[in-house]
Amino acid sequence: MALRGRFSLWFFVLLVLAAILFVVPAASNTSLTDLIDGWVDDYSEAVEEAQADDDGGDDDELEPVGDKMVRINNEVIGYVGVETIALVSSYFSPEFKAMATVVSLKPLLALRADYKQALAVFNVVKVTEKSALQELMRLQELAKGTGSVATKKVNYAHATWGEEKAKLQGRQFELDAIRDESIQMWGQTISGWLLAKESQQWQRLLSHQDSLLLVTLPIDLSLDDAVSYIRIGRSGAGKHARKAYFISSAYTAGQDVQGETYFFKMTSGRLRAGMRLDAWISRGNEPLAGVFITDRAIVWHEGQPWAYLRLEDALYQRISLQGGFKAAKGIFMTDTLVAEDELVVQGAQMLLSEEFRWQILDEDDD
Repeated sequence: MALRGRFSLWFFVLLVLAAILFVVPAASNTSLTDLIDGWVDDYSEAVEEAQADDDGGDDDELEPVGDKMVRINNEVIGYVGVETIALVSSYFSPEFKAMATVVSLKPLLALRADYKQALAVFNVVKVTEKSALQELMRLQELAKGTGSVATKKVNYAHATWGEEKAKLQGRQFELDAIRDESIQMWGQTISGWLLAKESQQWQRLLSHQDSLLLVTLPIDLSLDDAVSYIRIGRSGAGKHARKAYFISSAYTAGQDVQGETYFFKMTSGRLRAGMRLDAWISRGNEPLAGVFITDRAIVWHEGQPWAYLRLEDALYQRISLQGGFKAAKGIFMTDTLVAEDELVVQGAQMLLSEEFRWQILDEDDD
């Protein structure tokens, strides 16, 4: 019985195959090869439709439309989180960052002490020289009038005055050397404060009302002649920075310093000698006109900053911010972008991802 059942099954399978191979083609006037090709085409078409159904939602939502562009269907803008604002015109004074150090007054105090000591000796010698000259002049008058003074005494007085005069010149050279050293190290202005008999500026430094700063610029930058003050802050806190005022150039900074150096002064505000501070220095005297790009709108790609603009209701383009000026919490642009441009402030990273996702898909199609 089992053998007969198995035989019946195979007989039925052969009967079906015979019907497919001979009956169906004959009834439809179609060859077997054409029939098989039709089945294959139908299967391929069904597969393609299934793939289209799987990807159709993305094609309706995001698609590339050109270089650095991407399009989003309006119906899904809220879903993907894209928000824009209209740019407004503003003004900006571009700055660059430098390093400032609070200068210790110890070298200045030592230099001032040397100068004061040399000046005291100079004054003593000056008095002695003046006394010797007066004695010489007295003896010379007596010798002319009465002849009671021997020529030997006059000659001795003249020699004494000459000796004191030479000493005075030596002390003057010493004073000049200290003054020259001060100017070489600290500049004409600070030396004037230091070596003056009474200087209000020096007293403010000495009493910690003001602090002396040494500002070192980046290697490739210089201080504009129009700059009269800079901004000084701690730990990058530019918004709490205070003004420091220009004094003079500094020509004897350490050998490891490669950038230009300058002296500034500012109200102390609990500053300590040796403290390192941040300096923000203006690049020019006139503010620039342009638009401000907030950090929220900036995306980074290949080490460069970019932002997206909305060109139409659903079309967005990526714009380079490489030529802008770095500012607090953003970048200031003087060209490329203008007021009323629609800037993407939320969703820019998603747009960047979608832009490059479509590029990858296009490359795969190739």
